[in-house]
Amino acid sequence: MVKNKKDFYAGLMFMAIGGGFALGALKFPMGTAVRMGPAYFPTILGSITLILGLITAIRGFTTTGEDPAPFQWKPMLWIHGSVILFGLLVDPLHVGFCGAVIAMTIACAYGGYEFSWKEALIESLILLAICYTAFVYFLGLPFRVFPWS
Repeated sequence: MVKNKKDFYAGLMFMAIGGGFALGALKFPMGTAVRMGPAYFPTILGSITLILGLITAIRGFTTTGEDPAPFQWKPMLWIHGSVILFGLLVDPLHVGFCGAVIAMTIACAYGGYEFSWKEALIESLILLAICYTAFVYFLGLPFRVFPWS
């Protein structure tokens, strides 16, 4: 009998994700520890995630805990939708990197339960400065920074 449904379900989720990555990597060459192939990292990481999921699922049978909270659709849809919005705004709609980062951050913040326009704008400007510095300045990625550039 499952005593801790949170641990049990989390363990199942980790086992599915880890197993999926480990199995998905089987179609690529593994290589060796010295000369790693494309399957090496996903296989090792997926296997470790699978083992941790198994340990967590077993804990669901041995420890007591509270039931999981009901699934929250609003945060999931807004956060995933903000990533899709970023992809659409950067290239197909030609809004530019700056506008896309700001729109994505505000849309993502809207998925929270304590949304504030002031905080979302400040957060988006800070994230924009970090992203611009990392991706455009240091890495030199050829983003259209503004719609007119």
